[in-house]
Amino acid sequence: MIRRRTWRSLHSVIERDRSSLRVLPGLRNGVGILVPLVWGLQSGHLLSGIGVAVGALVAGFAGNAGTARRRLRTMLFATAWMSVTTFVGALAGHLAWLIVAVAALSAWLAGMMLAISQPSGQVGLLATNALILISTSPEPLPGALYRACLVACGGLLQTALMLAVDLVRPQSAEAQSVSNVYRKLGAYAASPSRQTDLDLAASLVEASDLLRDSYMPKRHRSRLVRLLDGAEQVRMYVVALAEIARGRSYAQELGDAAFAREILRQCAPIFSALGEHVWLIAQGDKRAQPLMYILERASFELSAIAQSAQGVRRKEETAAHIEAVARSLMALRDDLVQSDARASRPEGLPSPASKIKQAWQALKSHLTWDSAIFRHAIRVAVAVGVGEALAVASPWPHAYWVPLTANIILRPDFTSTFTRGIARVLGTMAGLVLATALLAAVPDRTGIFASACIVVFGSLMYMWVTYNYALFSCVLTALMVVLLSVFERQAAIPTMADRMLATLVGSALAIAIYLMWPTWQHQQVNRALAQAVERERDYFRGVLGVFAEGGKGSPRRLARERQAVRVSRTNAAAAVRQVLAEPVAPPMSAHTMVAILVGMHRFSDTLLSLEAYTWEGRAARPLTQGEQAIAAWVDRALSSLAEELRGGAGELAIDPSGELWRERSVLVHVEAMEMNWRDLDVIARAVVRLYHVIRTLARVTHEMAADAPQAASPE
Repeated sequence: MIRRRTWRSLHSVIERDRSSLRVLPGLRNGVGILVPLVWGLQSGHLLSGIGVAVGALVAGFAGNAGTARRRLRTMLFATAWMSVTTFVGALAGHLAWLIVAVAALSAWLAGMMLAISQPSGQVGLLATNALILISTSPEPLPGALYRACLVACGGLLQTALMLAVDLVRPQSAEAQSVSNVYRKLGAYAASPSRQTDLDLAASLVEASDLLRDSYMPKRHRSRLVRLLDGAEQVRMYVVALAEIARGRSYAQELGDAAFAREILRQCAPIFSALGEHVWLIAQGDKRAQPLMYILERASFELSAIAQSAQGVRRKEETAAHIEAVARSLMALRDDLVQSDARASRPEGLPSPASKIKQAWQALKSHLTWDSAIFRHAIRVAVAVGVGEALAVASPWPHAYWVPLTANIILRPDFTSTFTRGIARVLGTMAGLVLATALLAAVPDRTGIFASACIVVFGSLMYMWVTYNYALFSCVLTALMVVLLSVFERQAAIPTMADRMLATLVGSALAIAIYLMWPTWQHQQVNRALAQAVERERDYFRGVLGVFAEGGKGSPRRLARERQAVRVSRTNAAAAVRQVLAEPVAPPMSAHTMVAILVGMHRFSDTLLSLEAYTWEGRAARPLTQGEQAIAAWVDRALSSLAEELRGGAGELAIDPSGELWRERSVLVHVEAMEMNWRDLDVIARAVVRLYHVIRTLARVTHEMAADAPQAASPE
């Protein structure tokens, strides 16, 4: 077991994600570094040019992804924070004890900033590294102010370049996210599976998040919001068709599986084509007109197929979903082509004051020993503090690479820390050798070659930051070597050896401190799974509320509950993946965790299918007494499951022979409905299916818990 987990961690070192290769931001940020270097060379102030380039380099990291609004906010924050740490580092470098304390404090703040957002944490990390580097050559007050101003100029230059490129950029991040939703919807229709459904759910979460934090023109944003709403609506009916296509028990005999699969296969390229033309649609470009015609024709053809299937045994129920897809596509087409299309949803963007309040509340909520982020912040503060103390006390000329390396490697979870540690060591070694070989092979008295290397390595660094960490570490190290070579006139080979040794020491320090006080994901995974179950319960209550209201529920309320389900299920799946990569065996078996995810996936699919019926106008009838009794039992069972997950660190204590699980009145209703299965409609069958999903989950997890000691012993 440990060997398999270790191999998965090692494999992630060389793993690459082609979708994360950021070519345009890399080139743009490379230009932001090039401009101050050219100015420095032309004016004879190369060191000042490099100071501006460093500010541009850090701000470029902050503006590497997200909406223009988010990138602008993060880049301005990074510029301000970087200027402060540069100023403080230049002053505090005079006193050894002060720089150790300041570096540790900066590292702690950077770790806590992860509670606000991932970009905020990245800004804090880079600012801490800048503080450590600047402190190696301290300055008096005027010099410290001058350095801070150079960094601020670089950050503002990079921000201006980002805004300029956005003006001529072919499409926005918001449009790309909505485009990705339709591509994932097409992939799900072509191959309905748990993985394609999770991918679709994650893309919906990302697109919704980006559209909420956007300042793109209202006309464009309004069209993107309508496209996203349309994808959300169509998805419900596609899931309902997929349930029939996969032969789910509650849908059997009410739908033709082969018929449903064929319809999904025909719909998949339509969704993919929408994904390819999202930006043209958002702009109202005439080149999108053929797609509007395709949507119209597809709607007519699907409607004709649905009408032809009316009255045909086993196809009639499937036809109702097909008709709903046709209506949704036509409604989306009409909405997009009408000049007086409905206004977009209220922006609801928080004010700067409320954003600051939210950030402060997020920080306060993590000021507890139970918080993984707080524990991470303490670890990184200790690692940087110890590393900086070693660097200050050591006569070693490049010992400052120890705290730099420890700061970069430490992550809140073991998997990231371990894989980043390996990747950091491998990448650093390669970067040191590469940069040293280049500087030794090419004499550079004017600084032109060094400037060219800085631009090339800087551009590659931005491109590879999320593509592959080992490659990123390689070019980052090479960039730092070249930058420092401008200031340090030392022999290349001894300097390379010093930095290699310091990197090894920093990596060992980071991993040792983590192992002394680890935060294992398996200690947190119960909460993530419990939250997924609770969100499913809330969504379940919302769908049942539609029946109680005579089929006239609030679409917006259910949309919020669906989104909460997506977010919680995606988080739970990510937490389980991290647990499976950890080198220690979790109290809850992997099979149990996966069983819960699969159970909630099936539960959610059934609810989506049931909700589809409500908006098709076929859920006007109230629930029967038996259906209400079963629904009430399912609600209590979900609450019990969530409570068990939150309360225990080990296997679930669910006992299918307990009082809740052997309520005779509920069993009577279920058995009576199953005896008349052929006469039940889809609503009744769906309620029974939800009951069986929960019962099966309880039974499976109980059996796994009972077998856990015997299964664990060989490991």
